[in-house]
Amino acid sequence: MRLSQVLKKQHLDFMFKKHWLVQGKRVPIDTGVEEYLKNKGIPVVDALEFIKEKEEPHEKVNIVGFYEPPLPLDENHPEYKEKPCYTLKNTTVLLEGISQAQVLTKTVIAENKLPPKIEELAELEAPKAIHENVKKAILSANVFDCEQKKLPKIKDPLRPAYNFPRILGITDRRRNQILTNRLLQIIERSSGTEVTQTRYVVNDVECQAVFDKEDELFQFQEVSNILVTTNKPLKHNTENNIPFVEIPNMHPLKHTITLQQEHFYDENSKYPIKSSVSMKHPHTTWLHFNNTEVSNLYETAVTPMQILGRSLTHAFAVATAYAKQLHGEEVKDLPEPVYINCIQTDGQRYHFGVLELNTLNVDGDEGTKNVWYCKNDMKMYDSSRYLSGIPVLENYNPDIYGYINAFYNC
Repeated sequence: MRLSQVLKKQHLDFMFKKHWLVQGKRVPIDTGVEEYLKNKGIPVVDALEFIKEKEEPHEKVNIVGFYEPPLPLDENHPEYKEKPCYTLKNTTVLLEGISQAQVLTKTVIAENKLPPKIEELAELEAPKAIHENVKKAILSANVFDCEQKKLPKIKDPLRPAYNFPRILGITDRRRNQILTNRLLQIIERSSGTEVTQTRYVVNDVECQAVFDKEDELFQFQEVSNILVTTNKPLKHNTENNIPFVEIPNMHPLKHTITLQQEHFYDENSKYPIKSSVSMKHPHTTWLHFNNTEVSNLYETAVTPMQILGRSLTHAFAVATAYAKQLHGEEVKDLPEPVYINCIQTDGQRYHFGVLELNTLNVDGDEGTKNVWYCKNDMKMYDSSRYLSGIPVLENYNPDIYGYINAFYNC
């Protein structure tokens, strides 16, 4: 309380605060004891110096953390190379799509054509109960799952500045994982033990293929969302007397367009399964196209031709890494072809392909070539959603299951 003419009193808290400030600045009084002791020859030591611990050298202890700090990306890095390497990752696509993929991998294409064995198995009719389970799997992935996360923003080209309300739902990554695993479960239950006992199924395995083309180094870094392996190499009886799409001429563009150059890389290819494992041979690789993860370098929408090129480069990477594990890093023309099945899907559309890898000498467009058999853009259903509060699956296509089952059992 302020001192005034009316009250002529002080507030007690104010008095204590001022008293505390005065007492906190008290200066010690020199009693003359220190000078008297010095005259008697008695040493005087400061108490603070007396209780201070002596600093002794300690051994450096390496604390084990969650991970080691990454090495700086400079010329002293163990993976630094002066020669740049053109890199294609699983989240990027080629600008020219399937045409550029043909030039990079020296591959001719048999469009809308798969090996005869797969076509025969795909024509076999499955029981009605299996198709009912497939429909339930589609609804489970698109409607019944409990995941609720923010989906990508909705954009209207006519009103680019308008903000639509954010939608919560099932992400494309989750949707593809559920559907693919459920389909494989259904196929394994319907297949005989003589087939399932010779198959391994592994999820999200990384693969790296490094190869030369016209004195330039390339590497494909791929991830197989599902990789099915067997105890024997895959074989196909292919046809030669069919029309092929030859390797195009990309002039004036170069085949390295939009590929990033990197100086930090490993010069060896990496196949995800060790050579000592009995079921190491690649059979079928599944590739998910997640629209929220795969993009162009220039942030434009991914085109259908770029999606097709992604299937070819993915199958080539897995087959090349496997071939180099068998025959060494310097192999060019293979003693016998390496076959691998490939399925790419966004959860609704499916692209089926079979790669016949004959050579890793991909210079030019003459001599031995690789062959890509494919059947693209097959739709499993039109829509899977709630309609008037009822889960509805519209226009289910049973042929898709026939091809997936044929790829597993071939």
